[in-house]
Amino acid sequence: LLMRWLSIDHGTKKIGLAFSDELELLASPFQVWPMEGEATLVKLVTLARTEGVQGLLLGLPRHKDGTESATAPLARAFGEDLAARTGLPLRFLDEHLTSMEAERLLAQRGVKAKDRKAKLDAAAAAVLLQEWIEERRNRRIPATQLD
Repeated sequence: LLMRWLSIDHGTKKIGLAFSDELELLASPFQVWPMEGEATLVKLVTLARTEGVQGLLLGLPRHKDGTESATAPLARAFGEDLAARTGLPLRFLDEHLTSMEAERLLAQRGVKAKDRKAKLDAAAAAVLLQEWIEERRNRRIPATQLD
């Protein structure tokens, strides 16, 4: 079962958003939003409904050794709250190195350094989502076994 995913790069000041297409072939950066707690959750619920999202993917910040960073509990709570409000399945993925990869991809595409910062979080969400799409394809993970 293929699904349309919303990927979230969660930060304490802003969040990056990316979508997959319904065929789970491509992850595309969408927008970067300021992180405003309740207001952001309400906007995300509306966005998920409007865009026909069927699954949520949230990056969990981890250290190089794999342990969760100090902000991971905030990201986890945010994701669980959003999943409860939308009724959508939620998957957490290690987001270690996604920002570095996003920075590299933006530079490779010729995005000027001054413009990269504004696009970085959405690009990181897309990198995370593309990794998940490929993992699902390679392992043939059915939607019924998300967590």
